[in-house]
Amino acid sequence: MKYRSWQLGIGIIAMILSMLVVMQLKTGLKMSNNLPTRQIPELAKIYKNQELQIKKLEQENIYLRQQLNVYDRDREIIRLKMAAGLIPLTGKGLKIILSDSEHKLKDYEDPSFYVVHYDQLGLLVNELWAAGAEAIAVNGRRIVHTSGFSCAGTTILIDTKRLAPPYEIKAIGDPDNLKNALMMPGGFVEQQILAFNLKFVVEKMDKITVPAYKGSISFDYAQPAEEEE
Repeated sequence: MKYRSWQLGIGIIAMILSMLVVMQLKTGLKMSNNLPTRQIPELAKIYKNQELQIKKLEQENIYLRQQLNVYDRDREIIRLKMAAGLIPLTGKGLKIILSDSEHKLKDYEDPSFYVVHYDQLGLLVNELWAAGAEAIAVNGRRIVHTSGFSCAGTTILIDTKRLAPPYEIKAIGDPDNLKNALMMPGGFVEQQILAFNLKFVVEKMDKITVPAYKGSISFDYAQPAEEEE
């Protein structure tokens, strides 16, 4: 009987596949015979330990992420308190003494020109803010964005707190920048303080401390608004 060519090809392919299956079975049987039975529990133990280690690392990762979130939140709260003046701050800056003039008045001279007025003190503080001061205190009282200078007779008030000369101003910031801004020729200090012979002493300090704001902070009309996208 004559076989067709395609039948012969299929027979050859089937024979090759059968040989490969037999060889694979023999190889697998040989490997299983060579693997000691006692190693199986050890491998299982190693695998289990690895699983436990992975779970432990995952738990530590979750804990660290939680701590990082708490740290970022606490740090943000501290930063906001610093900006609002609610905590004492320390750093390098300037210490300024401003006081009434020691000039001996003549009969025709007006004494009001030789004493420190509330607007002079307030403008001096504004000059420091504009020069980059990060925190300011006057006679030990923290100046914040709601602080206002006024007068009652010859007395200067910060909000409702009375001040008396000499006025000690402490400002935290770059000492060189602050002093250069104040002592600029033709600037506020030269025209509005030194021109009236007011006592003005400025000293650069490596470390000064300004206290926390002790007044009340209340909002009767303002409310948080939704941020615009």
